[in-house]
Amino acid sequence: METRARLVDSTIDALIELGFAKTTGVEICRRSGLTRGALNHHFPDFADLLVDTLVELYTRLLAVKAVVDCGRLEAVLRASYERVIQPEFKAVIELWLASQNDPEFGSRLAAAIHENAPLFSPAMVLQLGEGFGVDQGVNQGVNHGVDEEGETLYYTMTETLIGIGLGRAVGRGESLAHEARVLGMLQSMARDYDQTLAKAAKNNPTLVKPQEQT
Repeated sequence: METRARLVDSTIDALIELGFAKTTGVEICRRSGLTRGALNHHFPDFADLLVDTLVELYTRLLAVKAVVDCGRLEAVLRASYERVIQPEFKAVIELWLASQNDPEFGSRLAAAIHENAPLFSPAMVLQLGEGFGVDQGVNQGVNHGVDEEGETLYYTMTETLIGIGLGRAVGRGESLAHEARVLGMLQSMARDYDQTLAKAAKNNPTLVKPQEQT
């Protein structure tokens, strides 16, 4: 397990620093200090290494949380922003692109991306919240559900944040000149939505979880 972890870690580092095209077996062995035989023993199929790397990247990024005292959608926004500005997100982008552009590894990577897609759906994030950085300091009493407006806002935030992450990847990790303004606009939209839900919950007890009712 330790050897596999070293290989995955070295793959992540290479993806961040060099990009997918230059993340070769030779480069991974150089960074990990392991032999090509060790790489082939643990990952006979290079695609297996890439899939394990993608899963590890998702795990690391989901562990990044923003402890905040605000509504659920705004908390999701803040936590998601903290994730896309991490260096590891560039490695995720590299593998996303490889899944579409590299015929040798594309289908395997695409399958792994599809398998993990439910983790990032509006229903999973907004209804459950757990594990998405929204489980501390957030009003858990309101059963938000996912209405059309909330779903649309979630996708708007997600696509915009991916753009911010891509911009940072191109700019070697530096923040974009307009980043703060864009984030402020998204935060305002999320806050308005959360406040609307909170007001609705006060007027409709069915929106409050049973254990929270008085």
